[in-house]
Amino acid sequence: MNGGSALKRCFVSLALLLVGTSLAVAQPFTRRSSQMQHDGLKKTYEIANFRLGGKYDLANPSKWENGGEGGVTLESLGAGKLRTGYIAIGNARRNAAGEITNAVVINSYYSGDSTDMYEQWVKGAALSGGVPIIGPGRPIDTDRYYVIMVDPLGTWGASKPSDGLGIKFPQYSYYDMVQANYRLLRDELKVARVALVTGVSMGGTQTYVWGVMHPEYIGALMPIGGTTQSDGDDPVGNWTFQMMTAAIEGDPVWQATKGDYYKLPKEKHPVPGVAFGWSILGMTGYDFAYRTSQNWAAVQPEIFYWDAPNEKAGLNVTNRAKIYDAVDLVWRNRVGETHNVNPYLGRIQARTLVMHITNDLWLNFKLAQKAVDRVPGADLIAQESPVAHYGVFPIINQRKNDPKFVAFMDDVAALDRAGMFVDKNYRVPGVAGNIDPSKSFWKDFVTYPYPVKYANAKDKIGNTWQIGYMDEYAGTDKDPKVLVIIHGKGAFGGHYGNIMQYALRSGLRVIVPDLPNYGMSGPGNLDKSAARTMQDMREVIYDLVVNQLGVKKAYYLGHSLGGQFVTGYALTWPDAVQGLALEAPSGLEEYPRDITIAKDKKAPLFQPGLGRDFDKWKRIWDQTGILGAEKARDEQSIRDFFYFKKRDPDTGVVSAAKSGYFFSDSEYARFHTEQRVGLTKGNPKELEQWCNVFIFDIYTIGAELQQDDPKNLYERVTQIKAPIFLAFGDKEPFIPTPAFNGLTDLGRDVITPFMTRMTNAGNRPILKIYPETGHFIHTDNPVEYSADVVDFVTKGTVDTSSPLGTDRMIKGSVVSALPVAPTPPGAAPTAGLNK
Repeated sequence: MNGGSALKRCFVSLALLLVGTSLAVAQPFTRRSSQMQHDGLKKTYEIANFRLGGKYDLANPSKWENGGEGGVTLESLGAGKLRTGYIAIGNARRNAAGEITNAVVINSYYSGDSTDMYEQWVKGAALSGGVPIIGPGRPIDTDRYYVIMVDPLGTWGASKPSDGLGIKFPQYSYYDMVQANYRLLRDELKVARVALVTGVSMGGTQTYVWGVMHPEYIGALMPIGGTTQSDGDDPVGNWTFQMMTAAIEGDPVWQATKGDYYKLPKEKHPVPGVAFGWSILGMTGYDFAYRTSQNWAAVQPEIFYWDAPNEKAGLNVTNRAKIYDAVDLVWRNRVGETHNVNPYLGRIQARTLVMHITNDLWLNFKLAQKAVDRVPGADLIAQESPVAHYGVFPIINQRKNDPKFVAFMDDVAALDRAGMFVDKNYRVPGVAGNIDPSKSFWKDFVTYPYPVKYANAKDKIGNTWQIGYMDEYAGTDKDPKVLVIIHGKGAFGGHYGNIMQYALRSGLRVIVPDLPNYGMSGPGNLDKSAARTMQDMREVIYDLVVNQLGVKKAYYLGHSLGGQFVTGYALTWPDAVQGLALEAPSGLEEYPRDITIAKDKKAPLFQPGLGRDFDKWKRIWDQTGILGAEKARDEQSIRDFFYFKKRDPDTGVVSAAKSGYFFSDSEYARFHTEQRVGLTKGNPKELEQWCNVFIFDIYTIGAELQQDDPKNLYERVTQIKAPIFLAFGDKEPFIPTPAFNGLTDLGRDVITPFMTRMTNAGNRPILKIYPETGHFIHTDNPVEYSADVVDFVTKGTVDTSSPLGTDRMIKGSVVSALPVAPTPPGAAPTAGLNK
């Protein structure tokens, strides 16, 4: 053979070798489904030019539409498009544009995929209790929802290293996982909005990420056994991932090839290292007491051996290792090593229920508790399981009749029902940081959930007020029903955005004004006195709603002071009112004119003639000291009071208080809190204006309810003919007001007399008492109360039961007397009326 022939044959051999190698690399070393009996149900979707491993600036979603900034596409590495897999079942409901509006997304776990979740929750595998969780009439009801089980990036049917790139595959993140499946939902399946996102274990971890990445896309979240952090701040979680990776990287084949073993046949891959990793997880995944109770013969197949002493030793982990790929698992482990979304949990807007196993040795329960505290309004269901972490699979079946779970799923269904229309003008409400006191706090640093408009409206004595208001409609009816929301004392229209959003998505037109000198109606009226009567304010709102906006008839919701406002409004203009929703309203009790403010000292706090004379009012009310105290409130005292806390002035020790605003730390509870804190840092004139009206309006309320006036508002309420929905929380802290009238029992002194009087007048209200709820029903029960209000407006009915209320009633835990309205320690007697 001459040199040329030898060289030619060498090139041919090399070419054949390269072709053979490329063909070997191009063939995936792992199958596309974990449970192959369900593989025929799985579909895949490809996304072109999706960047993996990049940076996600959550404040700028437009920058990561196609994956994180600076990431790497699979195409640039010579591979195909990014792929994800899914199984979809159930009843898809579509809007006019053909988009799905009732999707439920099920994220899979570390070792699983959509076929695994199908086996566990649709078929009802033994690990899940042998009973399906997903299906007709099941906890996740396919008659109601379109259920989409998704493959996480890096696993089974989704793109993964073992598809061909091996160690060249980009190191992806949980953000990449979620964004890829978001693109599947939005672009391929045409999902307009997701009713619920859930998942177990790593699927629960992804669920949290969905909430922080796409807060406006999701109605509810239910992470089950997930974690919000598994980086260095969670030593056990990170330790677990590191041990799994170390076991794999300790395999001689991995060591020899540095992880690039794909030229070798599958049986020569680092299977022992993978088996070693599974063995570590097998020991720590179960409760140690459970493992201790097992006999050696049952445990030995889960134990790793380099040289097995018998054919059963290590058999289970070895067989399991054969169907996985080492690089796939190492890349998956590294996702957890840098995962921490704790700083972003406040972004979550979805109704959230966290379910967790208390004795989970992988995903720490205390971290789950901390996550619940960080997510606005989140609830927690926790239980111990003999199989520890694996208790995530059956927990829904085991707790499906738990009142907390039932209430959560009721809220999911309610939010789903309110998905008829899209409120395109919605903005995330909030208070900006770095407040400049030289600017308007309200107009420059507070964002309402919908655009604020302005109008000049008059009262009957000729005063013109600049009124800020929201007026939104997302439906298609030319003459829709209208809901007008009137806020309470010290509140503002933007605080009722959850009711507003639910009503808009249900097809109502909603108008929410700020009363004169409050909120967005404050800055334009800084030259006005804080003294204006309740009737003056009613005339201003009537001029705005009826005369200027042309709404001749509407339903009116009033909270606290707003409840008294709309009651008097209905008496003044009965033809303008179709119905009244009264949320913890004032106006259902009477007051004397002279009030005891100290031992043996009375003051004429409700003396006639103060309604438009602020200076005269101030001379009398300054005896109480409450206006000065309100102006002097600092951030800590605000936060403590708002969340039923009191702080010892000497020791700083914090304990539970009997008075406060919010039992549930929900999105709008936080919004109200940050608004009040922000005022202390904002424009001094606006703070003074707010404090003045906040305290003055105690007089505004009481002036209409004088015991010696036979024509007071309390006596005239029986003249109202419009239907009434009356709502109170069973932990109402402010009504009645013993400091003013000696009344102490909400049920006997306020609710029962009102119900009796209205019934005798032929207009019995619909009454609902909300368990574990205070004065702010719409924040303690943001979904249930919103749905009740919309049902009242659209159907004329309200479901007066609740899962928790029924549970308490059956168990006999409902007390006969509702809580007394206490006075916060150290405050003047009148401070109890903080409506």
